Amino acid sequence: ILEGGALADGTAVSSWRGYRGGIAAARAGHDVVMCPEQQVYFDHRQDGGADEPVPIGFVRTLRDVYHFEPVPPELAGTAEERHVLGTQANMWTECTENQQRVDYQVFPRLAALAEVAWSPLP
Repeated sequence: ILEGGALADGTAVSSWRGYRGGIAAARAGHDVVMCPEQQVYFDHRQDGGADEPVPIGFVRTLRDVYHFEPVPPELAGTAEERHVLGTQANMWTECTENQQRVDYQVFPRLAALAEVAWSPLP
């Protein structure tokens, strides 16, 4: 959406291609939901082991999710920080065989993301 030129007033940006777009949007006065693929796409693997089914994407462990910061350091403590509304997890199910696989991909990482999102900044 940022590549198309000026955004309409009131536009909220979903920053899924990393942090850069979210930072630019917040600095331009737009609200942002931080959901960078490298951190919070839960269809990506939880482990690098050979027993991981359908190995797509980056390996993002439970520890990685706990270390995710929805407010990037470039915005922390600035006036633009208020534009970061929060975060969201993403789970594309076209590569999941069944509900058991979806549950495996999402939990416990979704609980970790909820704790990150609802906890105050350090």
